[in-house]
Amino acid sequence: MLIVISAEKLIENEESQLKSMFDAGLETLHIRKPEVSFEELKTWLENFEPGYRSKMVLHQHHELAREFGLKGVHLPEYFRTSLKETLEDYVNTFQHLKFTVSTSFHQKEEISRTSIFDYCFLSPIFNSISKTGYVGKTFQVLDIQQKVIALGGIDAAKIPLAYNMGFYGVAVLGAVWLQEDPIHSFIKIQQQYESVFN
Repeated sequence: MLIVISAEKLIENEESQLKSMFDAGLETLHIRKPEVSFEELKTWLENFEPGYRSKMVLHQHHELAREFGLKGVHLPEYFRTSLKETLEDYVNTFQHLKFTVSTSFHQKEEISRTSIFDYCFLSPIFNSISKTGYVGKTFQVLDIQQKVIALGGIDAAKIPLAYNMGFYGVAVLGAVWLQEDPIHSFIKIQQQYESVFN
């Protein structure tokens, strides 16, 4: 599973760049824009046709997933832990409607405590490209049954390492959005991913 995480803020030409990535074969886009309001995100989603929306996963304003027929919702770690005993009900509400539900972990040991998610992120695996001082922990997940996605410092060169460490897939952020040509960068990553994981 190859996932692109959106730029954190609304950026120029983002919609057209994402459409090019979808057209080039991107299957899953995680929309993580923590400072964007409900209305701003709604307006942003209206720029995409249903075929594109069906490949999108929301990190916040989850109710928009139903309104726009998106692929799923993602529970950031702080949100997952805040749900406490209502977590399972919250997840079931979306899974019952055929949405994928994923979450984030920063400690490997915590993953095995719950198996209700379709997949999860574990980070940081390598030194982050987009966050200064975010040092990778090179987790090995060969012993974990759940589908774990490597996040943190992933570029084309790190994909074979992530595969050998037992990851189900990779998520990329800085290796796409901090490059001069995000579309070209995505295609290079996708080609490497397909050669290693398929």
